[in-house]
Amino acid sequence: GGSGFLGSHICDQLIENNYEVTIFDKNESSYRLDSQKIIIGDTADNELISSAIKGTDVVYHIAGLSDIDEAINKPSDTIDQNVLSTINILDVIKKYKNIKFIYASTVYVDSREGSFYRCSKEAAENYIEEYHRLYNIDYRIIRFGSLYGPRSDHRNGIWRIINHAIENGIVKYEGNIESVREYIHVIDAAKASIEILADEFKNQCI
Repeated sequence: GGSGFLGSHICDQLIENNYEVTIFDKNESSYRLDSQKIIIGDTADNELISSAIKGTDVVYHIAGLSDIDEAINKPSDTIDQNVLSTINILDVIKKYKNIKFIYASTVYVDSREGSFYRCSKEAAENYIEEYHRLYNIDYRIIRFGSLYGPRSDHRNGIWRIINHAIENGIVKYEGNIESVREYIHVIDAAKASIEILADEFKNQCI
């Protein structure tokens, strides 16, 4: 997922922290730096995933279906992209030792909101914890809140609100008017994704 909104920023922060970066994504990255390698592929391709992961120290799993509205209408696709893809990657990681697995989850797992998206992320977290118990996989789960910032698109809630305001002159929010949110700039989220590599966050949900 290194070609996407959050993933591309994490890749940039890794470079700034002197890591070598290989992006694995089904799409070419519009933001890829010359120093970043890329493998175009699908998370369902275990053989390609294995060749990408072999010899690495850290695997960030940012790929998946992240639009809650889309997930509501595509429960099967949500399982494929958010649960089965996670299992495929974990099946590869368990073959190797000393790989840190970083998973992008959501604060929705602590609520009843988020529909099938929440269900998929909660299920993926459970699988990660069980893989750790059975195979001692070193993991960190980051439960991200609502992100905003450069490189977002129509799948991002903040983008949709601002874009609608620009086009129609009206600030429109579809959802519970009682909701309270703390929005997080994507670069701050990307920096946190590097800081979480510290041993103090080992095998935790943050």
